[in-house]
Amino acid sequence: MTTAALAQAISGRMTDARTGQPLPFVNIGVVGKALGTVSNEQGQYGLAFREPLAADTVRVSYLGYQPRLLTLRQLQGQPNLALSPAAVALAEVRVQAISRAWRDRQLGFSGNSENSTLSLEPKDLGAETGTVIYLKRKPTNVLKANFNVAYNHVGNVTLRVNLYRLDAKGRPTNDKLLHREVILRTAAAHGPISVDLTPDNLLLSEDFFLSLEWVGGAGADAAALQKGLAFSAGIGYADNDIYYRVTSQASWERISAGAVLAGMQPKLSFYVSAQD
Repeated sequence: MTTAALAQAISGRMTDARTGQPLPFVNIGVVGKALGTVSNEQGQYGLAFREPLAADTVRVSYLGYQPRLLTLRQLQGQPNLALSPAAVALAEVRVQAISRAWRDRQLGFSGNSENSTLSLEPKDLGAETGTVIYLKRKPTNVLKANFNVAYNHVGNVTLRVNLYRLDAKGRPTNDKLLHREVILRTAAAHGPISVDLTPDNLLLSEDFFLSLEWVGGAGADAAALQKGLAFSAGIGYADNDIYYRVTSQASWERISAGAVLAGMQPKLSFYVSAQD
């Protein structure tokens, strides 16, 4: 990296405004642009300063805390930020007992191919990919999130599991359905990785977006991660809405195979174990 490039780098620390403790894995990025990152486990982060984006809005967000909005130039002048805790709205998900017979079900595509794969498209930490999970019956009790790794040549990688509410057009929003950070550290070379969601009491009456977000590991090398980590995929006609973003706060983009496959679209092997 050149001296000029180093001079344009923003480096700072994210902390809890109440306790002063560092906040790990905070999302920091220019809204809708491919410029973002995630703080490390000591709350430290680094972000490039780009003069053409100086007046653009940076969003700083972390689950359970009030998001901060400021321009990239303001962040350059105030790189150390303290985030204030926010009250969690428990109405986000329904938690109740219903008198009915529950059936076990898997929702989403669960194929484990090593030949048909999809990778993250990372520009930096905060890169994320996932698929819409469609409910068969409502409400549905979501018990586990499952992710089929096709191959992993990068070794230890740190990922965050996210469940997002959808907007009116069926695209992921910033509204998370989990009320805790679910961090997955894995070096699994192949096969399913399952994450227990029973502590979250997720009784949902709406379709949602299930994703994995890169927050650490792989030497923070985006190119190595893109080449070295992939998830099982497939092809089908229905319920294949896959979205990705290249870093924190970037726009969501939809993956599509287009007309080449005569209406068929890729499927990503992210699925949930549930009861409905």
